Amino acid sequence: MTKVKKKRKPVRKKKKAPGVQWSREERRAFRLPRKMTVSEWADKNRILDPKTSAEPGRWRTSRTPYLKGIMDAFADPEIQDITVMASTQVGKTEGMYNCIGYLIDQDPGPALLVMPRDTDADSVSENRVKPMLQGSTALKTHLTPRADDLKKKQFTLDRMILYYAGSNSPAALSQKPIRYLFFDETDKYPKFSGKEADPIKLATERTRTFWNRMIMKASTPTTRQGYIFREYERSDKRRFYVP
Repeated sequence: MTKVKKKRKPVRKKKKAPGVQWSREERRAFRLPRKMTVSEWADKNRILDPKTSAEPGRWRTSRTPYLKGIMDAFADPEIQDITVMASTQVGKTEGMYNCIGYLIDQDPGPALLVMPRDTDADSVSENRVKPMLQGSTALKTHLTPRADDLKKKQFTLDRMILYYAGSNSPAALSQKPIRYLFFDETDKYPKFSGKEADPIKLATERTRTFWNRMIMKASTPTTRQGYIFREYERSDKRRFYVP
């Protein structure tokens, strides 16, 4: 008995869609971010490091409701300057880190974080911001495969650069243009950065070329002549009232 072999149907190759074919990385780069506030982003994506947080794990804005308005103001296109005068250990610095995480993921641009001293800037970049990037799934996608891109004074990410500087370093404060500028613990800054102008004015000059700049200052107050009190007096003096 002779077996008759059936002819196999030819496999039809799928036709490629006309036009340019984008890679997965290119499609991800063109994808528009989902509209959300900073507090919504933090609740969804921020993970607190157990080494530096009393309550490690997922961030919950409900634990610090007074930070919600401050963080959400960061994404308001009609606001360009935020001043936070608050007591110690109430989360104002963590709120600032949430704003940094938000801009990296949602609205990237060159950023600078200014600390009182160079050693403070090195410590924050290594022990606070780097663990935040590595601990968040959303932020981890913006890290490059090169280990050298996470230096103490400069984090080179996929769509932006985050710089760190001490207020006592005039050279670091007066270089490249910056869209996002963060000042932490301003009342510990010296009156003059070396022989230059005061560090806040020096760094603020770097934002002049950006029409959509954002400047955020946060500190515990010291005296009425301190940086943060004078900046608060220039603001609309909003306060959070406990229900």
